[in-house]
Amino acid sequence: MNTMPVKIKNKLRQLRKVHEKASVLVDEVEEMFMEYGIATEYLRALGSYGSYQTEALTFIETCEGDIEDNIQEIEEVFLHYVDKDKSRRE
Repeated sequence: MNTMPVKIKNKLRQLRKVHEKASVLVDEVEEMFMEYGIATEYLRALGSYGSYQTEALTFIETCEGDIEDNIQEIEEVFLHYVDKDKSRRE
């Protein structure tokens, strides 16, 4: 065999396109959280933030776990920090 099969090359191109679209979505989601002052580090468990963090955003990006469970975990962390910020302003 002198070359890799075209069907594999085409699948690799397709995979690249899907990842490009996913990358754009990740950027959009991160911007949306930042609009509320929520650092995505809290949603990726990158650091030591106590019990108010989750890896759920990473799990969504890597297709791990149940999507609704991941969203629920993100919501809990999101609401904690939004409410914390709100109480500081009052």
